[in-house]
Amino acid sequence: MIFSSELNSHQHSLDTLTRLNSHYDFKISVGSVLDVGCATELMDLRYWANLTDELNANQPNKPLNINCVGLSNLDIPKPTEKNIKVRKQDFNVDHGFGKFKTQFDVVWCHDVMQYSWSPIWFLNNINRVMTDGAMLYLCVPSTVNVLYNQFTSYTPSHCYNTFTITQILYLLALNGFEIKDFHIKKEPFVDIIEAVTYKNTEPLDYNTTWYDLMEKDLLSDSMAEIVQRNGYLSNQGLISKWLDGTVYDYRYESR
Repeated sequence: MIFSSELNSHQHSLDTLTRLNSHYDFKISVGSVLDVGCATELMDLRYWANLTDELNANQPNKPLNINCVGLSNLDIPKPTEKNIKVRKQDFNVDHGFGKFKTQFDVVWCHDVMQYSWSPIWFLNNINRVMTDGAMLYLCVPSTVNVLYNQFTSYTPSHCYNTFTITQILYLLALNGFEIKDFHIKKEPFVDIIEAVTYKNTEPLDYNTTWYDLMEKDLLSDSMAEIVQRNGYLSNQGLISKWLDGTVYDYRYESR
């Protein structure tokens, strides 16, 4: 876990949840949400389950009744909310995510992908359960850094992966997610990468190169310039934007 407690994890999620809640057209378009690796208190899932339509002319604050499903390897008591269901599933050993009767409009994946034995197949499974154009929120650790000109790293127990921003971009692109017009950020001196992206296509051939992605017009302008110059994607020259409009220029990032 990146965070010291389930509550701290939810407090971190709240910033993005609140920003998404402010996009009215997006919010009322969501019919179903899958929370991958949900914790016992279901805090993020309950946020989605209790969203309302505050602008409904006939019934202000009418419940949206979003169909919410949690996926966890924990024993979680049956929720009292009728629109929340929890499935016990270990995505490392139980054939991925299993089968669902429906596909999801939003997949919420906060502080969990580092526990996957294979991140590329983890994202493949996520793509498989999403509707076309569905949104993915991803929050992962980045625990390999350079601070004050000294290389540092750490690995918590049961944390099988750490990530860089360029690696996340490659994994997302290979699995059919938008990396041209999307949102991603890594704050300086913060060991967390966050991304909000969308399902573009089915997963690509995993032999696809950066040049292939560029030729398919799947890269942003700054990414294409870097790949054309280097033959691979580097953070040097990479520019991204977050949901609040903040622009991140990773050329000046110390870690």
